[in-house]
Amino acid sequence: MTSRRTPLARVLLALTGLLSMVVLVAVPTAQCLACRAPLTRDDASLVRVFGELEPSFRWGAYAMLVALVLLIVFVAALGAELRDIGAGRLAAPVVLVAGAVLGAGVLVQVLLGLAATIVDDGGGAPVARVVLSVAHGGAFAFAAPLAALAGAVSVVVVRTRWLPRPIGWAGFVVAGVALAWVTPGIGAVLGMAWLAVLSVALAVRGARSARPEEPVSASRP
Repeated sequence: MTSRRTPLARVLLALTGLLSMVVLVAVPTAQCLACRAPLTRDDASLVRVFGELEPSFRWGAYAMLVALVLLIVFVAALGAELRDIGAGRLAAPVVLVAGAVLGAGVLVQVLLGLAATIVDDGGGAPVARVVLSVAHGGAFAFAAPLAALAGAVSVVVVRTRWLPRPIGWAGFVVAGVALAWVTPGIGAVLGMAWLAVLSVALAVRGARSARPEEPVSASRP
């Protein structure tokens, strides 16, 4: 099947994955809520910390919302790419479902970020502790959909060489680490890094498709 998307469109759609992963990793890292407000803090100091971080919660929630939109676009583009190479019968639905579950997790993070902005305005310590508990273990929720997504795409990459095979082998490692009992949080972070690499590889593939074909030299009489 021939793609109707232009090379420039394919590059831009592919890079939405990279931008999404950068935001999803950068926002929690910049806030560092788990290191600034451990679960053992008393209620008063916990509310005070949340009050100090309120601006970062607000911009962070909006940034995560943008990342969610970019993620939706990327997953849709990835599914289209899989269908273009004839791997859409099984891999594309798995990618779309896994992407939807991953997007739902990001939406929960957005809602919790907005909830964190009202802690100092009357939400109180109970809301703060819910947000804090999710911050400590939130990456675990992303492990399963990232493992499914990485596994499905990696099978296609290894079987068809649609992208460089090392990306596929790395995807299997990511899926295994994410599904392991003791390392789902690490697997989620690795999964996001792997998606960023996949995004760049897709962008490179799209850019190469823009190169004109070499003219066939005329045969000598």
